[in-house]
Amino acid sequence: MDRYNGAEFTYGIGDLVSFTQRRLTEDYVDDFLLTGIIIRERFVFTADNKFLVRTPEKDYWVPRPSLTLLSKAQNKT
Repeated sequence: MDRYNGAEFTYGIGDLVSFTQRRLTEDYVDDFLLTGIIIRERFVFTADNKFLVRTPEKDYWVPRPSLTLLSKAQNKT
């Protein structure tokens, strides 16, 4: 777990995660399961921490409760 001002992040940079993304149109609502890698984290005192997740299509800011950990990043140094 990464730390920021003494607080811990649940996920770290490089972790493989999945989340659902909702697409709304006039006719229907679609939920997509997306998979990506965490590339940035934002510590929020008053709400859930957010993580920037890079997917093949684009990057998404996702709140911590919406993420599911698939694989922890390995430190190879």
